[in-house]
Amino acid sequence: MDLKGQVDVPVVGSVDKRVLLGIGGGAALFIGWKYYQSRGSAAYDPNAEGADPGMEDPGVLPGVSGAVSPDNSYGLGDGSTSTGTDSYGFHGTTNSQWTQYVTTRLTQSAKWEYTEIVAALGNFIANRALTSDQQSIVQAAIAEAGYPPEGSHVIIPGGNTKITVAPTGLKVTAVTTTSVTLSWNKVAGAQSYRVYRSGASTNVGSTDAANSTIVVSGLQPNTPYSFQVAADSVSDVPGPKSSAVTTKTKPVSLKAPANVRISSIAGTQATVSWSKVAGATSYRIYVNNVAHGTADGGLSSYRIQGLHKKTRYSVKVAADTTNQAQGPSSKTVTFTTKSK
Repeated sequence: MDLKGQVDVPVVGSVDKRVLLGIGGGAALFIGWKYYQSRGSAAYDPNAEGADPGMEDPGVLPGVSGAVSPDNSYGLGDGSTSTGTDSYGFHGTTNSQWTQYVTTRLTQSAKWEYTEIVAALGNFIANRALTSDQQSIVQAAIAEAGYPPEGSHVIIPGGNTKITVAPTGLKVTAVTTTSVTLSWNKVAGAQSYRVYRSGASTNVGSTDAANSTIVVSGLQPNTPYSFQVAADSVSDVPGPKSSAVTTKTKPVSLKAPANVRISSIAGTQATVSWSKVAGATSYRIYVNNVAHGTADGGLSSYRIQGLHKKTRYSVKVAADTTNQAQGPSSKTVTFTTKSK
C-alpha cells in the first residue's frame, strides 16, 4: 500500500495518509480495550437496582480520628466467635453468676466499695428494703446485666428508715452453766437484731429478722448477767435497746476428787495426786485444814513444799470452778515426812 500522498477528508480537508492511518489504529486499540473490560465485568441484570450516584467506588476514605477502620466498617464484629460475657453481656443462668458478673463490672468504678455492692445486691436478691445508695447500686447492676435470672425481684425502698421502736417482751427461756437463751417480740421493719450483755463493750451476738430468739454462750458458771436487745435497719443502724432482763447461770455440780494419795515423801516435801473431776477448772489443796495452794484444772498432782522433818500431816483436795464456790473436799489422807 502506498502511504504517501494526501486524502481529502470532508470538513477537515486534505490529510496525510500516514496521519490518518495512525488515528485509525489508535481507535481500533481503544475499542478492543473497552471490549476486554466488558468481558470481565458482571453480566447485565435488568432487575438489579441502579447504582447510587457517588457510591460506586469511593476509594479509601481519609483518616478521621475516632472513625471505624475500613476493615471493620459500621461497627460490625471482627469475625470473632467468642461468646464470653465480657464482650457480649451477661449470659449466666443463676443469681450467683449474676451477682459475680455485676460486682466485677461495678467495682471497676471508684463510685462504690466492694462491700457496699455485695450488701446491696444481697438485699435486692433477698427482696429486702434498700437504702437510697443501695437502690442506685442495684439500678446500675440491672443496667449492666438485666434482672437476676432466678426468681422475681423488685427494688424495695425504705432502707433508710430508722428503727425507733425497742423490742419488747425480752425474757430468758433457758439457762445452763455457760449459756442463756433469750426471746423477744419482733419489731416491724427490722432486718436484724443485736444482743448486748453486761460486762461487754459491744454486742455479743446477732440474728436475722426472721428470728426472735438467740443463745448467748461462752458465759461463766454461777454468774449473774443482764441482757438487752436492739433492732437493726437495713443500713445497720441499731434502734433503741429493750428493757434489761437479768439471770444467773447455773453452778457446776462438782464431785469430790477420788483416789487421793501421797507419794515421793521427803524431809520437807511430798507429792499429792488425785483423779480429775469433770467440770473443774482448778483444784485447792489443804494441808492440816489450811489452804496450801492451787493446781490448774488440767493437772492431777501437786508438790507440797515447806514441810518440817519427821512431822505428821493431813491432806485433802477440793475441785473448783471460776466464779463458783468449790465442790466438796476429798477424803483426808495422812503421811509423815522423813528425817532427811
